[in-house]
Amino acid sequence: MGVLRRCAALFSSVVLIAALAGTPAALADDFSRVDRDAVAGTDLVPAGGEPVATALYSLRIGNNDAVRAYTSSPGGEVRRRAAYVESDWSDTPGGAADRARWIVAHSYPHRDLLSLSLDIGLPLGEEQAIAGTQAALWRVLSDTEPDREANDQTVLALYDHLVEDGGALPPGPRPLTVDPDHLEATAPQEPLGPLTVSSTGDGPLNVSLSGAPAAWLVDAQGRQTAQVADGNALYLDVSPSVPAGVVTLHVRGENLPLAEGSLFTGRDGVRTRPLVTAEPGEATITTTATVTWRAPSPEAEPSPVPETPSETPEPEPSAPLADVAPSPEATPSEADRIPEEDLPTTGTWLSGLLVIAGALVVSGLIILVLGRKRRE
Repeated sequence: MGVLRRCAALFSSVVLIAALAGTPAALADDFSRVDRDAVAGTDLVPAGGEPVATALYSLRIGNNDAVRAYTSSPGGEVRRRAAYVESDWSDTPGGAADRARWIVAHSYPHRDLLSLSLDIGLPLGEEQAIAGTQAALWRVLSDTEPDREANDQTVLALYDHLVEDGGALPPGPRPLTVDPDHLEATAPQEPLGPLTVSSTGDGPLNVSLSGAPAAWLVDAQGRQTAQVADGNALYLDVSPSVPAGVVTLHVRGENLPLAEGSLFTGRDGVRTRPLVTAEPGEATITTTATVTWRAPSPEAEPSPVPETPSETPEPEPSAPLADVAPSPEATPSEADRIPEEDLPTTGTWLSGLLVIAGALVVSGLIILVLGRKRRE
């Protein structure tokens, strides 16, 4: 028996390790890093501040080619070893992200230096184009204005063109999303969902789970699945043996189209300056959603409702009691009935006491009278 127990424990450990190893594998290449040396631009002097270096960075997205990118603010550090992931603009003030997308879509390197020179009426070098574009992004994203006296006039000309004459570019669809990104339920009797997956690519998307055991991903027909396509719905099938749990859904897409003006931030809260892509590209992206379910809380027993006194209706004329048979509801049960011999006969008992007391009084009087006669 000891050997069998050891084998069973070893088997359980192997199963657990295998399950953890497969949650989800090969996500290491889904993040991005700053690649190679950045192309330096002309320094910028913010109003009332010190000169700040500008640069056009190269961001290698997963295993895909690198795209060039600007920073979203002048503060902080671009940590070259930090992992970046594609993010949404939810923390950006309304309209700022749309203006930032317009700037990168209408400036260097998305547009060449010659066409930009014609727009501003001045010859424009690469360093000046980088600084002017970066100054415009800092203005709309972090409200940082350049010093009008301390900066290159050609840089300021491009800045004015992008900020004052610029427009707004509404966001397109994000490369990969799951809706909703968090789902809660109580005591699932049926598969939880749907979780709808959307992507800008045409290829299949790999899906996997990590977290609670005894849960499986199924499609709308209830079949287990490990791949979906754009617009497909997923459901989480949970074993009844697991009354509560939390799982994370991982969706991974490769070679997804990535528009210019996409935001990349440090993965898992890593502090590094956010980057805004300045040209379109392709990306391998993973997104997640969480599903939580819990056992139902015990139902509280209803508290007794006090009876409301009501007016007693006038009794209706009825037959004499001797002619009315007692109803079953009014008839006491055998257990509730008190034996007749145990009933107290209060009136009879009291009358007997009075008779005895009277007899004793009369007897006493007779004795007194007889005693007096004998003395006489």
